[in-house]
Amino acid sequence: MACETHTAAVLEEIGQGLKLVSQPIPEPVYGSAVIRVLATPISPTTNRVITGKFPVGLNTPVTPSSSAVARVYAVGPDATLLKPGQLVFYDFCIRSRDDYDTSILQGYMGDNKTFEAAWTHGTFAQYACVPLERLWVLNEDLLVNKLKYTFAELAFLGTISIAVAGLIDIDTRPGDTVIVAPATGCFGGSAAHAAIAMGARVIACGRNEEILSKMTDTFKSSGRFKTVKMTGDVEIDTAAIKAAAGSEKGTDKYIDFSPPQSVGSKHILSCISAVRPFGNVSFMGAVFAEVGIPYFLLVKNSIRIQGRYMFERTHGEQAIKLVESGHMKLGAGDNSGMHIESFGLQDLGKALDQAEQHGKWAHMVVLEP
Repeated sequence: MACETHTAAVLEEIGQGLKLVSQPIPEPVYGSAVIRVLATPISPTTNRVITGKFPVGLNTPVTPSSSAVARVYAVGPDATLLKPGQLVFYDFCIRSRDDYDTSILQGYMGDNKTFEAAWTHGTFAQYACVPLERLWVLNEDLLVNKLKYTFAELAFLGTISIAVAGLIDIDTRPGDTVIVAPATGCFGGSAAHAAIAMGARVIACGRNEEILSKMTDTFKSSGRFKTVKMTGDVEIDTAAIKAAAGSEKGTDKYIDFSPPQSVGSKHILSCISAVRPFGNVSFMGAVFAEVGIPYFLLVKNSIRIQGRYMFERTHGEQAIKLVESGHMKLGAGDNSGMHIESFGLQDLGKALDQAEQHGKWAHMVVLEP
């Protein structure tokens, strides 16, 4: 196997840009598999990580990575379920086997040189070497042959599984009313998508009226979707959310995907203030600064705040079940609305730019190496 080669995008140093390199296909060792990458989404922030504008501790040299839909090429000698040829979903959040508190996002975020050095063959390549425990076998006959999903559409599992994790953490159930904020980005939008699929009522909050209107058109057939245009005035926004919920007590849940640039925004205060007593809140964003919360309101109303980073194996399984059962729709139709742009490795630079410029709800840039 070592004599066979493939093409990989390699980042030699932060800020130097990616180079397409021909290199040997990696060989699996204990606890790993080599996968043939079919579709891997590009995060809106990947370009900034590569150029050093978003410093997240990535060590080099490395082939960047993301989640992926792939086909198993070879497995390590300890694999018990995975076999060559199987269609799989891969997620790039890897946790240390001897210290579960230590994690990296393969080829994207780390700050642990020793751990990262074991997983340098990411998905921005024809073949990647990944840990067995971050692979989920997909029912290809059902998902591809019967439901007619493309590999690029199935690649949305990586984003949707993150949202499913946060919603499960706060015990989201059918019939619950869930605030999603900000809802117009790729992750917040996926939370609205996932909550609808899980049977909840959604109140999508944001400032971009155009995207909120498109979301309404996409999810209106569910009968469980409303929007609130945020003004920045806490009293006005809290009242608007409660009005959309149809309850003076407020909503059952609130899931938050605030981006770094939301520092200083009042939306977190407004949304928490619109949660009913004994409600639950999930924080899943990336705000690198302190934010204000209504301390005594949380105490008085017994509101629980849960932080969540990425997702566990059970969350990935649940996301797959939602798609397989038909409760969660993928692609461009109703209750999904996803527009996908696909690029080959030779157009990786253009793909990175597109992902950075158009990283909003319903727009996904996918690399198909």
